Amino acid sequence: MGLPPGHGLRETEKGDRPLHTHRGLDRRRFLQLGLGAAGAFIGAPALAGNRAKNIRELAFKDTHTGEFLKTAYWVDGNYEPEALAAIDHLLRDFRTGDVHPIDGGLLDYLYALHDEMDTHEPFHVISGYRSPKTNATLAAASGGVAKKSLHMKGMAIDIRIPGRRLKDLRAAAISLRRGGVGYYPGSDFVHVDVGRVRSW
Repeated sequence: MGLPPGHGLRETEKGDRPLHTHRGLDRRRFLQLGLGAAGAFIGAPALAGNRAKNIRELAFKDTHTGEFLKTAYWVDGNYEPEALAAIDHLLRDFRTGDVHPIDGGLLDYLYALHDEMDTHEPFHVISGYRSPKTNATLAAASGGVAKKSLHMKGMAIDIRIPGRRLKDLRAAAISLRRGGVGYYPGSDFVHVDVGRVRSW
């Protein structure tokens, strides 16, 4: 599937519904399709109709840095290395600047969850990757932070979606049965991870 080293990516489960758009394809990828400038313009409707179902796109806004990213991370059965690198950077530990590969299964979970929520809004990210140093500091200050958190493996994320109720996001995540789901209404986020299926 063209997986880049170190990402721990796994094939998505059957039943995932792809996005009906070709936004996010960069010029390099577009030219790889064998389309010149004129051909790209003329062939755009056909491209949208024939290829859109083979694209998966995610959008994130980091609530701490204000950074925004919208990218097609999966195209024609392959994870896109440049898109993954951009996601890894945005979901970095904002306290230390440390970057870690985000698990492909988590991205697929988020893609399915976004589809389930039927929204065009980006995920607002409270916490993505956490370095061991950051996690230890947070765990010492709060009993709600696991000492062996999956955040440290790039396998967990804390999120909310503008315009959607937190309890509905939680219910949708639980219904997908792809991993863990934590509900934190006091802090206004839902935790999702690709560990064992459980909820709290």
